[in-house]
Amino acid sequence: MSATPPSLRRSLRGPAALAVLVAAAALTGAPAHASARVPMHQCWINDVPAPPGAQVNGTPQDDHIFCDSDIEGVTISGGTGNDMIEVRGLVIDSAVMGGEGDDVIRAKHLVPQTTFSMVRGNRGNDIIKVATVHGDGAKLGAVVHGDDGNDKITTGSVHGAPGQFNRGGGIVTGNDGVDTIKTGVIDFSGRVLGGSENDTIEAAALGPESGGMIQSGPGDDTIQGPGGAVLIVGEHWGTVDAGVGRDTCTVKSVSTRTSISSCEILPKGSQAQKPAGPPQDPAAPDSEAHPPQHPAEPNSEAHPPQHPAEPPH
Repeated sequence: MSATPPSLRRSLRGPAALAVLVAAAALTGAPAHASARVPMHQCWINDVPAPPGAQVNGTPQDDHIFCDSDIEGVTISGGTGNDMIEVRGLVIDSAVMGGEGDDVIRAKHLVPQTTFSMVRGNRGNDIIKVATVHGDGAKLGAVVHGDDGNDKITTGSVHGAPGQFNRGGGIVTGNDGVDTIKTGVIDFSGRVLGGSENDTIEAAALGPESGGMIQSGPGDDTIQGPGGAVLIVGEHWGTVDAGVGRDTCTVKSVSTRTSISSCEILPKGSQAQKPAGPPQDPAAPDSEAHPPQHPAEPNSEAHPPQHPAEPPH
């Protein structure tokens, strides 16, 4: 079937028509990899459809940016103003940035397939909500930054070991300001960092299956479970480091493999120290099943002390 519109075919005759048909055939037969892939998305900026491409940019005013699809290889930027940005699909190899202003950002799962997936509040008192933050190594980072300002960050689970120089992986960080960070389970080497000033960090659990870390940084910080409940650290690796300041930690270690430090205030139910006893080797026999044997004490009743015989009178 010809790719040339019928109206154009009727208006051309002879060599000109032949040239147009040859050019159309060449275009339709071109290999797919010959042209760069244009990132596709279904986004609106203040109810106006955003053109396809690698950038979705707001205006200098207060904007509502809404994406009703996955975004892949796309950077969304609210710019200045108090913006609301909503991404209802996956954030694949993409960045969502609030820009300057008090922004609200809501995004689904961060999915780094070939590079980073990121959400940043930038400067301002931002509210950020992200479904899950799962990264893998230095080049496949899933990262949520509050940046400057008093931010409120809420995420689901935080997973993923970093790579060289502690880069990438799964990480949530408040950065500067008085931040409130609430997450799901922190595990598989996921990290939550408070940053500077007086931060509150709440997590559903820390290191129940593999390992995770909370570092609140400088300031008078609070580390706890949801709504002030006791945060269980373990049963596998888990690290709580409250940092410099007068910090309150409502935490409880359930494993000798955990580390809890720099917690000056321990509310009721907390337990900063490790359980008694040396770390257990999983391959070692059960110490409870085979308690250490103590040497038998001599039986004083069976062997009473002998008194020397009295001399005869």
